[in-house]
Amino acid sequence: MNGPLEGIKVVEFGNLIAGPYCSMLLADMGADVTKIESRGGDLARSFGPYLDGTSYYFAAINRGKKSAVINPRADGSKEWVRKLCVEADVVVHNLRHGAMQRAGLGYEDLVEENPGLVYAEISAFGSSGPDAERAGIDIIFQGESGMMGVSGEEGAPPAKTATTVADYMAGTNAAMGVAAALAGRASTGKGSKVEVSLRDGVIAIQSSWNAMYFATGEQPGRIGTGSWFTAPTETYATADGHFNLAIVSDGHFKILCETLGLDIVADPRFATNEARVEHRTALADLVKPLFASESTDTWIERLHEIGLPAGRLMTMQEVFDDPQVQHNQMRVELPTGKGPVPVTGSPIHLDGEPAISLVSPPMLGEHTQNVLESLGASADEIAELQAAGEIALG
Repeated sequence: MNGPLEGIKVVEFGNLIAGPYCSMLLADMGADVTKIESRGGDLARSFGPYLDGTSYYFAAINRGKKSAVINPRADGSKEWVRKLCVEADVVVHNLRHGAMQRAGLGYEDLVEENPGLVYAEISAFGSSGPDAERAGIDIIFQGESGMMGVSGEEGAPPAKTATTVADYMAGTNAAMGVAAALAGRASTGKGSKVEVSLRDGVIAIQSSWNAMYFATGEQPGRIGTGSWFTAPTETYATADGHFNLAIVSDGHFKILCETLGLDIVADPRFATNEARVEHRTALADLVKPLFASESTDTWIERLHEIGLPAGRLMTMQEVFDDPQVQHNQMRVELPTGKGPVPVTGSPIHLDGEPAISLVSPPMLGEHTQNVLESLGASADEIAELQAAGEIALG
């Protein structure tokens, strides 16, 4: 699949997740992505798990790219990096505040020579403002976005979601901003500066929780797997395990009551969703013993048959053994010199096919020579840069 971004040249200065994930999404859509790395490489290369020397962590967010080890601040190599950026359509970075400017690669440094440049800057708290220079990482953003204040069981300590949600959201938001800026450039000829903050992304995905605060001025409480918006909605114990159920309409509640043999549809405490949420504890006391009386398989089959949204709590193996997950190609294998490397597939399908690059993650500096040659560097110039330690060839 060539993808809708075929022909778009992207230069990435990325580390760990947010920036690399953004440019990987662009590569999945067909963009030509060159990743500029230090001699030590993206820090993600040092994270396991490893198999045959390959970091699966790095592979998960760096498929479809070239890797060039070129020092953007050294005297001999910096002009080549600048040329690469000036000739690009998109520059993406998630480096610390001011790092790109110190290298002469800030938006203002490049846009004069390339007015059509789309420049995506992913920062911790914002490119400007009182916290612009603060360091941040996912758990900090989950705590300072309010997410940990509403996560976990009532009366329990704060809890975070296991995945690094801030990084993946920031990468997704940046890729969406880049795509929008490229669409705008098609009609105006002018590029844009796209700015994305990791904390802002986590705040934004809590819009429903924020709405509760905006409406009442009060802090929403922790409710575990339950919901302040619908009931009965939570994780229920069965005779041999657990399952999840979410009832979001009066019609579904009526069907559930008929299935459970509960004559409570007309009860004022449960007649509307608002009333059910208010009396969710009393409602749970009625339904929990019934769910606990039979097996998970029994309830899943029964509830699916009547069209109610119920689901299992799956292990990773169960997820990737699931027929629908396999049908959607959410596990794919990338070819490498050491054998295939499995990675998560793309959740986006275009014309019936996953929007994904199946090009293996690059070895450190694998494409340095090819990138420099494409910029017009001669063999002698490349040899001089290598001798000076300003580049590394893979």
